[in-house]
Amino acid sequence: MHDLIKKPLQAPRLLMQKSIDTSRNILSLQIVRVLRDLVNKLAVFFIPIYLFEVGANDPFWQFLPGTDLQKGLLLIALFYLVQRVIILIFSIPISKMILALGYQRVLSIGIVVNAIFLLLLYQSVHPGILLMGAAAAYGLSIVIFWPSYYSLLTRFAQKRHLGGNMGMIQVLVQLASVLTPALGGLLVVTYGYKALMIFGIVLLLAVIAVIYQLKLPREKDEVSWQEFREWLQDRTFVRLATAYAGRYFNDAAILLWPLFVFLLLGSIEKVGFLYSVSLFAALLISFSIGVYLDKNKTRKPFFASGGLLSLIWIARMQVWNFWQVAILDSLDRLTANFHWLYFDVKSMKRGKGSQALSFFVYREMIFSLAAILFWLIIALIFWLVPNPWSALFALAAIGVIMSLLIKEHRT
Repeated sequence: MHDLIKKPLQAPRLLMQKSIDTSRNILSLQIVRVLRDLVNKLAVFFIPIYLFEVGANDPFWQFLPGTDLQKGLLLIALFYLVQRVIILIFSIPISKMILALGYQRVLSIGIVVNAIFLLLLYQSVHPGILLMGAAAAYGLSIVIFWPSYYSLLTRFAQKRHLGGNMGMIQVLVQLASVLTPALGGLLVVTYGYKALMIFGIVLLLAVIAVIYQLKLPREKDEVSWQEFREWLQDRTFVRLATAYAGRYFNDAAILLWPLFVFLLLGSIEKVGFLYSVSLFAALLISFSIGVYLDKNKTRKPFFASGGLLSLIWIARMQVWNFWQVAILDSLDRLTANFHWLYFDVKSMKRGKGSQALSFFVYREMIFSLAAILFWLIIALIFWLVPNPWSALFALAAIGVIMSLLIKEHRT
């Protein structure tokens, strides 16, 4: 504290050094994450709306049964089912590629696959079966990026700074993306979905350049189906897997929320605008939350935020106008910033160690198993349930409650 009083101009820098890691690898990882998330906020954010419109209007998909709403939702469910089946199948082979080729080469391949995904997704007015190719490419890009990113982050970040690092990354991601959904909506309306593809590919090329700024040792961990089965026999890991499944239920429902807003308000620009407003409302508190999590061990705020998020999902059942959507989105962002940052910090600390790659590969496989269950349920809900959106929001609320099972330690 004496240093901060003596050198006030250096106070922000000293505070940052006490709260986060500022090594070259950590900074490069943050840039890679921000640029990749920027692509996702611009392009991937609108995927459910895009798929819904394709399912309802593309002649190739008219064999899907039901009304236009049901066809659109069935195509969305099929897209994410294919994506997650690909992740489940290729998780172990990709981890062996990392062991053989190293993180930089595999991450670069993943970015190229991500670009191929954008090309396949927005390649024409009637994409037809190529959408499933896009889903497969999207799955491959996910299984390459996230286990690698989290393994490297836990390797280079000090455990006492993980909360600060995660909070700072969240701030950067939200700062970079606070205007992108609104900008993305404007691009779609003005130039079409292909404009998102072109801009996204340019950003992905920049990501490859940053990846090669990383100085990475070779990975020595081993990953296998046999080890995954052994981990699933551990009750503490099953508890953790249940928490991850709950996290996926919430995140997948969030994917469909823009479609609900689009159908309610009838405007893609309003969808992007509302998302940007809610992000801006939550932006400033993220870093302070991360630092707080590093210094405080109590779980009471985590349980309180989980309860509030569940109530917000229930409240979404009664939404019917613009301002209700705006208020709920802002409340969700403010609460979710704390809840999911706490969740991620505990997950990162749980995975830190010599088996980090195994941990985060198996984490993605658990997400995939949960996803297959979720999208099959969603297909049934929108086919059989009279009020499918309320059933979806109830499922998301249950997912938030399941996420409360997360713990930093195995005991």
